[in-house]
Amino acid sequence: MADNIRVVGNDTPAPKTPEGPTPPAVFSNVARVIPTPNELVIDFALNLNAYGQVIEEDAKVVSRVVTTYDGAKRLLANVAKAVQAWEQRYGQIELDLAKRGLPNA
Repeated sequence: MADNIRVVGNDTPAPKTPEGPTPPAVFSNVARVIPTPNELVIDFALNLNAYGQVIEEDAKVVSRVVTTYDGAKRLLANVAKAVQAWEQRYGQIELDLAKRGLPNA
């Protein structure tokens, strides 16, 4: 039985995109990660008050992804690679809003 197990690595081609309608794209400016013993739950949310009080509304979850820890690690590696490439092309991303150059209002 153990002979039938195949380990999938980075050299395995990505799965084909299923046919049919494309899932809707959503915008998120905040994420919450909820660890469980076997999976990570990642809630992506839209916080309209991310840069100061605009409206009296809490952040609204717009999408939830549940993944395994090995899937999360691959996601982390791919996102890190994409952000690194963006920063090499356009410059360092400043996470501290106080240090970020904000356009004049």
